[in-house]
Amino acid sequence: MSLKERAGYYYAVLDKGCAEAILLAANEVYDLGLTEADAALFAGFRTGMGCGSTCGGLAGAIGVLSKKYSQREDLKELCAGFVEAFSLKLACGATDCSTLAARYKTEASRCRTAVELTAEALEEFIDKLDNRTAGSTGAGCTLRPEDIKRVKAMGFLHHKGTNKFNGRIITRNGRITNEECQTIAEAAKRYGDGHMMFTTRLTVEISGIDYNDIDAFRAYVGKAGLETGGTGSKVRPVVSCKGTTCQYGLYDTYALSNEIHDRFFKGYADVSLPHKFKIAVGGCPNNCVKPDLNDLGIVGARVPGYDQSRCKGCKKCQIETACPVHAAKLEDGRLVIDPTLCNNCGRCVGKCPFHCNDEGAYGWKVYVGGRWGKRVAHGQMLSKLFIDKAEVLDVVEKAILLFRDQGKSGERFADTIARIGFKNAEAQLLGDELLKRKAEILGLNVVGGASC
Repeated sequence: MSLKERAGYYYAVLDKGCAEAILLAANEVYDLGLTEADAALFAGFRTGMGCGSTCGGLAGAIGVLSKKYSQREDLKELCAGFVEAFSLKLACGATDCSTLAARYKTEASRCRTAVELTAEALEEFIDKLDNRTAGSTGAGCTLRPEDIKRVKAMGFLHHKGTNKFNGRIITRNGRITNEECQTIAEAAKRYGDGHMMFTTRLTVEISGIDYNDIDAFRAYVGKAGLETGGTGSKVRPVVSCKGTTCQYGLYDTYALSNEIHDRFFKGYADVSLPHKFKIAVGGCPNNCVKPDLNDLGIVGARVPGYDQSRCKGCKKCQIETACPVHAAKLEDGRLVIDPTLCNNCGRCVGKCPFHCNDEGAYGWKVYVGGRWGKRVAHGQMLSKLFIDKAEVLDVVEKAILLFRDQGKSGERFADTIARIGFKNAEAQLLGDELLKRKAEILGLNVVGGASC
């Protein structure tokens, strides 16, 4: 249904005033975010403010332009241009209600014809202003599949049945600055429908962006150093918990996730993989960002440095009390820590009044082959506890190279590991061969199979 038809419906069927009919119809077509209460502010324009003065339809149209283009510096000139287009469309040489009513008003339909012509003029004006094909903002999609696919690669997800998109802004690890937040909010107001949504990968999506506004949207957020993306068969945006500031965090998760973002999300941006590859950075075994459900997950660890010779066999052991997984228990008057139960959370370190557990070795556990979705797979932990950050980053790179080298198009990393065997995959990830073959692997022709 075109803007003209919708405006006629609101006016004739729902008995809205000229201005309200234009506003409510445009609200549907252009996603202006208006409510009926907002439109009711123009109710007083009926019959030219009750005295046959300025046409209510024209007033409503100016309201639409004001809402849609309020940030433009040439708004005044833009409105003047529409008044001229309105006068030409209604062919009366006038903008007052009384003159227009004398020509268009009938007892049967009142001023429906004038309202519909005003809506038609407004739609043509906006289409020309936004370089759209007339009627493209109405029901249905007028875009070619290749256009939808092209912008999807840039981080714009199609609203089915429309020419609108969600624009996905990369946040590095879910953490944005005040200035970036302001830019995102302004972009949502200027180019979208005013709404922002955080994705499960901690990116920010702005909804309601018209296809023809995508380039302008990217340029606008780009001024603040922000970029769009995060789709396709490649390394996806990195997810991090707030371990940097969390009471349970064992290391600076924001710093590590930023390094991974720069080295692998950006550094491998042009590297096609068999499917998407997701990375999560967790600060401790609480697993708030579910590292073991990602293709590769990193978990902070602190291994207790228990010195049994210092244990006094206290009847009330502070370490046993502090252990959240009951790995620490008194047995025969001495504390025993079961390594098969201990998850290296470090919560017990420093709790003994006799200093039997004052030290704890910090490090990282790495999980590979996790997945969440229609089919779930829990990642498996590599047998090595990493204490060198450079080694952790190398394992991330080796996992990506392994997936590119031995994965099949359309399968996730979990499927690759299941097919070649975890022990085989682990040996490669802990060895050096993949990095030695890096240039060769990056030169392979890999066809991605991700559909989202």
